[in-house]
Amino acid sequence: MHTSRPLITIENPEWINRIALLFKKMDRSYAEASEAGEFSCTGCQENCCLSLFYHHTLLELLYLREGLNSLSEETLNTVTFRAQEAVPRLHRRAEDETLEKIPCPLMEEGQCLLYTHRPMVCRLHGVAHFLERPDGSVLKGPGCSRYEETAADNRPLNRTPLYKEMAHLEKTLRQETGFTDRLKLTIAEMILL
Repeated sequence: MHTSRPLITIENPEWINRIALLFKKMDRSYAEASEAGEFSCTGCQENCCLSLFYHHTLLELLYLREGLNSLSEETLNTVTFRAQEAVPRLHRRAEDETLEKIPCPLMEEGQCLLYTHRPMVCRLHGVAHFLERPDGSVLKGPGCSRYEETAADNRPLNRTPLYKEMAHLEKTLRQETGFTDRLKLTIAEMILL
């Protein structure tokens, strides 16, 4: 779903630092969980960069846009072209019309061009995890199939404090900017906004 009005910009440059700090916490938490399980996602045939993921926060969108602004004009043009090609294919996949694996437009020779600016799911996907919901229920995820096959120690990552911090920052950012639209975007769609 695209936003119903033009994309806003962040007036307060401190927001980029706040988002970066949260994402660094996510990276550390992921590293601890993967190291505990002696897990490495390199060389995976189920590469998450070929998966259909949606991103729902203004934080992720604005941080990815910050990264896009750092690309050379030539690289940005290439990424934009790939995103234009990917969006209709991703829509067909979302509608279960195809099982085709569509590469993320930011993937270049197996690496993410904006690795430091990647969204939350790109940072946390793969390892076993759990999330304590506000209603007291607990959602659990086993991790990707490679994790299930190779992890030596299955100590799940507690995503709860990371999600709580992200929700707090998202709420504050939306209040500060007045942005109220709901977001459900693939990286390809984020690139094209």
